[in-house]
Amino acid sequence: MKSMKRLLSVLLCFAVLFSSSALAAKKYKAREITTEVVQDPPETIVKLLDLAYRQWVETDGQGLGEKNKYTEWRNKYKYGWCGGFITWLMLELDVPQQEKNKTPSGEVPGIVHVKEAGVGKLYDGYARMNRITRVPQKGFIAVYGNVGKGGTTGYYHVGLVYDVVKLEEGKYRITTIEGNVISPGDATHPKVGNTVRMFIRDYDMNAEKKADNLTLVPEAERDREENALFSYGYAYKDKHMYINIFLMPWIPGEEE
Repeated sequence: MKSMKRLLSVLLCFAVLFSSSALAAKKYKAREITTEVVQDPPETIVKLLDLAYRQWVETDGQGLGEKNKYTEWRNKYKYGWCGGFITWLMLELDVPQQEKNKTPSGEVPGIVHVKEAGVGKLYDGYARMNRITRVPQKGFIAVYGNVGKGGTTGYYHVGLVYDVVKLEEGKYRITTIEGNVISPGDATHPKVGNTVRMFIRDYDMNAEKKADNLTLVPEAERDREENALFSYGYAYKDKHMYINIFLMPWIPGEEE
């Protein structure tokens, strides 16, 4: 009887892992935004960015652990709190939420978010609502992939796009605020994991290879010092990161 229970438990775990992998493997068509111009976001998104900035300042590069205030909304869930951080921000502002499993297949108007923490689940929920795009805007959610020693992972990490500066055709300088990242520390901060940091990097939506679309800002163009709170580098140095897609809590040109 006990061996049967163990077998059922193993099969259940395998089924969960398989369904999660299958979820992230789904393919959806990116939404074509009619302009590449950086637009002013609606008031709710401005408040979202302000709240994210305050969390970045208040966290002050300190390690928060795997379970923290940003994960409590999902029963103190300790995994995927990069997405949990963004969902926490949305919940604090009462942004309308869609559960991934209940997200309608088709267009959903207005400002909306998917109440999930896992990267693949966030992607799938937004994609079902036709809210994924290759064009960045303030308040969008960057979905990162990575090319590491173990191969390519397309749904690895997410960050909130805090600012966007258009450089030239198809190229942007993107500032993000990201949860659950590593800080190397500095003279006043210890090295920690599980913190909130700000990053600035360059993104080319027309890069020949998708895995090469995220590059470092040239040193001659860097105008601030890196520290425990801010970096021009990648969130995880042992992996080559790129932007898979952007999720759209708001749609440019649409009324709030």
